[in-house]
Amino acid sequence: MPDAFLTTLIRRTVPRPVRNWLRSPSKSVEWMWDSARYSLGASDTLVFPPDVRIVMHPHAYKVACKAQVAEPEERAEFQNFLSYCNGGMVLFDVGAHYGLFSLAAAHFGGRAVAVDPSAMAIRMIARQIALNHAGDKIRTLQAAVSDSSGTLQMLSSGVFSEGYFKLAKGRAASELTKIRAVTIDEITSEFGSPTHVKIDVEGHEAAALRGGRDTFARHSPTLFLELHNQMVAAEGGDPNAALDELRNLGYTPFSFAGDEMDRPTIFSKPITRLVARRASSA
Repeated sequence: MPDAFLTTLIRRTVPRPVRNWLRSPSKSVEWMWDSARYSLGASDTLVFPPDVRIVMHPHAYKVACKAQVAEPEERAEFQNFLSYCNGGMVLFDVGAHYGLFSLAAAHFGGRAVAVDPSAMAIRMIARQIALNHAGDKIRTLQAAVSDSSGTLQMLSSGVFSEGYFKLAKGRAASELTKIRAVTIDEITSEFGSPTHVKIDVEGHEAAALRGGRDTFARHSPTLFLELHNQMVAAEGGDPNAALDELRNLGYTPFSFAGDEMDRPTIFSKPITRLVARRASSA
């Protein structure tokens, strides 16, 4: 009981942005050190076989190395994505985080719209656009992608979780941040039709897909999806919803090896990364 009282007291008296910085002092210090290095002109270059070279902010470089280089499934996801990149790519990078997929598209001469609800992430993308001289290739949009426009109340993890925002039920309003919400169809209306759409939205995949029904039906972009099965179930949602939406849109999910994926296989992992295509785009 005392611990619960103390937790409640801290939540009520200490603003969440401050708590985010205090939750992991070592990570907060690392962030400040990397930011200081960047302000003094330092950068790092991510080299990904066979010949991809992306100049990065020191902190974003560490995050990319931890995920796309060191983590086998995320490395396979990024390697698969690179195989689709070319000068004709128009990517909607939904849940862009620090913009690595957008930067990869630009590296190959393609264009991208990097969309993320986090102001921290959008600032980081802007820095990396400048580092890679990609201002004519990448546009940014600070927003959460959903099934309708308006606003969403989202939970910020701050630097502790690299600036992620997510939907979270049962949280007090003081814990949440009001974020502009847009649909994929609205992004298409503003920026033009995509050839590819990457969706990584921390369990909000079904809503993001619903908001792009016209875009998917009219333009059949290839989809790169991260399905957060465990997170959706933990929040009381149905992991089948995103797959039902794909089926209704005429999309088939495939593994990176090109094999069609069934539901038991997709639900066998907490997070499943896949490619989805319509018959007309195969």
